[in-house]
Amino acid sequence: MKKVSLLAASVALALVGCGGSDGGSDTNTGTPSAGGIIITGFDGYFKNAVVFDDVNNDGVLDVNVDTVFGLTKADGKITLPKGTEFQGSLALKTLKPGDTDKALAAKLAALSPAADSYSDFMNTYTTDMDHEGQPMANAVVFRAPVSAEDKTAVISPLTDLVAIEMAKGTAENPVSEEAAIAAVTAALGGTDEQPIDLFSDFVKDSKTNLESAKLHKTAQILTESKAKNPVAYEQNSAEIAAVAQEESEKIVTDETMGSDDLLNQKPVINPSAPTAPVVSNYKLLVNEDAKIAIQKEISALAITEGQSLDTTITIPANLFQDKYDNTQTNVQAVVEINGEGEITANLVGETLTLSANNLQPTQDIYTITLKAEDKATANSEVLNTLSTTFSFKVELQNSAPVVDTDTQTNIQTLVDSWKMQQGAAFSQTFSVDGLFSDREGDALTYTTNINSVVPGLTSKFNKNTSEMTISGTPQPKNLGELAFTIIADDGHPATRLASTPASFTLPAIEAGEIAIDTNVKAELQEKTTTWQLKVGTAFNQTLNISELFDSAVNGDVQYYANYAEHDNAPASNPINGVNVTVDQSGLVTLVGTPTQVTNGVVLYLAQGINFSGGEDNDIESEMVLLNLPNVQPADETLPPVEPELGFTETHFNTNKVWKMGSFADRDGEIGHAMLLNNGQNLQFCWGSQDGADQQYASNISRWDQSAYTTLARLDTLPNYADYAQRDCWDVQLKDGKLYDNADAGEIYVYEMLYQNKTANGDYQIILKINGDELFWMDSTDAPFAQSLSVSDKVADGKIEFDMTVESETLADESTKLYYAAGKFEYASAAYEYTSIMPEGFYTPGELEIDETGEHEMLILKETGDQSDYKTRYRYVNHNFGDFYVGIKWSEDSYGTSSPDFGLYSYSQEAMEKVVSQLPLLAD
Repeated sequence: MKKVSLLAASVALALVGCGGSDGGSDTNTGTPSAGGIIITGFDGYFKNAVVFDDVNNDGVLDVNVDTVFGLTKADGKITLPKGTEFQGSLALKTLKPGDTDKALAAKLAALSPAADSYSDFMNTYTTDMDHEGQPMANAVVFRAPVSAEDKTAVISPLTDLVAIEMAKGTAENPVSEEAAIAAVTAALGGTDEQPIDLFSDFVKDSKTNLESAKLHKTAQILTESKAKNPVAYEQNSAEIAAVAQEESEKIVTDETMGSDDLLNQKPVINPSAPTAPVVSNYKLLVNEDAKIAIQKEISALAITEGQSLDTTITIPANLFQDKYDNTQTNVQAVVEINGEGEITANLVGETLTLSANNLQPTQDIYTITLKAEDKATANSEVLNTLSTTFSFKVELQNSAPVVDTDTQTNIQTLVDSWKMQQGAAFSQTFSVDGLFSDREGDALTYTTNINSVVPGLTSKFNKNTSEMTISGTPQPKNLGELAFTIIADDGHPATRLASTPASFTLPAIEAGEIAIDTNVKAELQEKTTTWQLKVGTAFNQTLNISELFDSAVNGDVQYYANYAEHDNAPASNPINGVNVTVDQSGLVTLVGTPTQVTNGVVLYLAQGINFSGGEDNDIESEMVLLNLPNVQPADETLPPVEPELGFTETHFNTNKVWKMGSFADRDGEIGHAMLLNNGQNLQFCWGSQDGADQQYASNISRWDQSAYTTLARLDTLPNYADYAQRDCWDVQLKDGKLYDNADAGEIYVYEMLYQNKTANGDYQIILKINGDELFWMDSTDAPFAQSLSVSDKVADGKIEFDMTVESETLADESTKLYYAAGKFEYASAAYEYTSIMPEGFYTPGELEIDETGEHEMLILKETGDQSDYKTRYRYVNHNFGDFYVGIKWSEDSYGTSSPDFGLYSYSQEAMEKVVSQLPLLAD
């Protein structure tokens, strides 16, 4: 069955996921889901940056509070699981060497499908791929606003400016995303004519596109500046953005674009004093050859627990190099080593000495960090530090616990017998005694990652009984095969080693079910049979459907009740005038006054648990159908209810001849029409029958004669009402719409979008046929070939709105038409045009009114950068209430288009009301 939208579902960003570490571990939690959003982080593409949900929107990564999603890959991308929900902001943090602590490494290891140990992630740091192989010198957080649009796929210093601007709002005076974008765009020098797409990937073509190169450099400057003082940066972000843009304009040119020298220029703005002179700095670099030489020496070390240590390693003077006065200069390094002081590291000149006496290690892997200060000149202030790390292993006397495969197999057999159902309570206790062996006989502590594998489940280990309990209510993100791990920690006071994980495959989690109580259904059906429904009589009844559904699962319960099986489908047979609502308790209310006799009405009912509108973690019942009593006729004949806007029998009783024309692109049909009531049926008439001696319909979109020649010919024809060969067909009037099946098997629907009734009782109507074909109908005596003054419509200071129609091919019965609306602002000899539905297009132009011909003509010549430099022509044909109908065509280097009818108005409200009911152009 199709999904039904029950009540408002929780807001979730439909995303999909992957990531990785330097060691090649992939932090993707599963196969990417279709329809997700791939997130890209960059000022240059960030490899191994942490993407997370900044829950409290403070711009700081707190692994105990925030949700970590994983690491970006070399192209800056990560894909998050479908249905990922955000509590705060979408955020990204770059890591310097040495920034990854055990808590973060453990989070990343838990996300890895390879069941990596946290130690595999301890040496993870971010690389800006503008400088491939070079570690990041800055640890900085960037954010992006969370929304359901594609721009959430980008995190950069520019999106961070938007998030910062939005954070300046308060509950009483929030800053909308649109307002924040406008403020940041203005700060970066954007204009209406040259807007800045803050959510674009400007890195991908920054070596060939000057504007992208400038944005790229602006982003780099923002990164360097934020790293210097994040708090002051957020306070002065608008001023800093403006200075960064100005600095980028100075140094990025066609000549420098794409050069290594430009990439290595890292100007820094003082966040506390944005207007102070910008410091012109070059990136401090790690010499790759020197780094390889050091790693070779360190890899050769053989160090064992309990031994004394006194060894030296050569640190080449050119390990760090900076550019001062355009000269590459060696920068002295300093050294640090992690641990609790059991190994001492001392660097003098090029000699690094590692020393220890009777080494008692607290870990098995040690990291040596070499740092150098990044300055603009040899004697200036320190802007930041650049680090590079090297690791070596100590052979421990204490060994990590080892998995016993026989016990692992026995536990897997037990796990295979588990029965789990989505949303149903679950609890299992099992012994883990013997799952791991420890050479030293240390007491082991066991932990699992079950809570991250199956949300809703938790684990608890009892040291006294060596039993593990897994319990909770499974709410899996998918119902496929899942695996969890158990890890043992030996608790050794010195080294405290964790085992490699023991992995176990969970049986498939069954989808939750909601059963239908047939007895309750029968009771509800019996109750409805007692209802009395009559045209014109007020009706108010309720049904409690909470007992209709039964389920062993629990969660957020929601209900559905409607005349349609799905709320994205129209009700085929509703009780007109009686509305259906349902609240969260399951109380269905039908209230209103029936307006017409109706038979065979069906009420559709359903229950959903944890319903979000997606496919994965929702539980929903089968649809329950209740038959409602027929609506009986009123005791006395009631006058027909005439719609506020729609066709009525009055339109068919005037015996008027109408003029009717099409607004279709390249298909300006025009002709005589009538709405007839012959006493038995209502009929719609248009033009002549096939083979008739007179043709009462034609088309102005012809090349062999002018539009006014065609219209004048129609004016010369005898009275259409007296013509025996009219082409007429039956139509049905229902709820203000006309229905006909003139073509076998297809029903055409005529819907009125606008009506003007003149003082003389005539009608001027704009109608839609079959969803996308638009026509005008006019029963006034104005001739087809009427020509009105352009000067009365177009003058200095006037604002006018127009409708545009487009189709991919020559319009016919099957061609899909699309519509747009825009605004003309007129001056004496110029105009400005702005699209309003949809937005995004602007062009100025030159204006001229030609009064020399038979018909006064408007000439508009486009001149804007976004335009296609067309010259557009227009006659004014008919006044039409809030609108007028014109005849328009255009001319460009490819030739002259055929004339069509156009719709124009001085009322934006009137124009938008019509266009909003039509298929809109995508852009």
